[in-house]
Amino acid sequence: MRKYGLIIIAGFCLAVVVFGHLHWKNISQTAGIEAREAAAKAKEKETEERDALIQSLKPENNKKQPLIDYLHYKSLTQDKVIVSLVGSNGTSGTGASNTSKSWAGLLEKSLRADRDDLETLRFINHGHEGYSTEDLLKGRKIEAVIQDDPDLIIFENSLINNHYQSLSLEQTEKDLESIMTKLQKELPNTKVLIISPNPVANSKTENSLGLNYLDYIQASEQVIKFNKWTYMNSKEEIEKKLSKKNMRLADILTNDNIHPNDQGHYIWFEVMKEYFKQ
Repeated sequence: MRKYGLIIIAGFCLAVVVFGHLHWKNISQTAGIEAREAAAKAKEKETEERDALIQSLKPENNKKQPLIDYLHYKSLTQDKVIVSLVGSNGTSGTGASNTSKSWAGLLEKSLRADRDDLETLRFINHGHEGYSTEDLLKGRKIEAVIQDDPDLIIFENSLINNHYQSLSLEQTEKDLESIMTKLQKELPNTKVLIISPNPVANSKTENSLGLNYLDYIQASEQVIKFNKWTYMNSKEEIEKKLSKKNMRLADILTNDNIHPNDQGHYIWFEVMKEYFKQ
């Protein structure tokens, strides 16, 4: 009798174990299903939010869109975002102690940090020391920019070197039109931002043609305004910053009184950063 009792007890324990296992297995399966459903809903919500963000940043819906939003939109709709820079000494980083302290290097780093989706952003620098607008054309540097197939071009008009090399205002205007014609023809969907070079200490010094640096800026601005091209006067914006900071122009230029030093490049970067968010 005792033997049968032990068998009954053992059978009961086994049943408890089996049913307990099945119960917890069922709970585990239910929890797994619920977790998968929750993950699917979260992903669906994330997709909806991403799609809504893309729609809100779509250039067609934002005629006066800040450049940082334009680049953000590009980063959400394609694998990489390319910004090509072309110009002379200011673009190449002349005067900065290293490229990371140039306005271009600082701007690239800042844009990446400002938006998580801009991690794929890449700057390609075609700045060439001593190059005039004529040199950019003859050296086929504009073709190099076109090969990049960029989303945005920052074109520093090489007016300091045009003045130094005594290029005529007519030639300067013609070069500017030729450069923009090439870019707009080959890259019709690419945004182009033209910027002037930095301020210099000898802006009223005349060259062999009797022209000063300001004459070149004014002549170029007339062409830019007539064609309704996107433009920022770096010289004026940097000078405004200096006034607000109670600084002298000499404080931000190297010993040649032409090229910006590290501090000058940083102020130029601040100007560019603010423009990108306007």
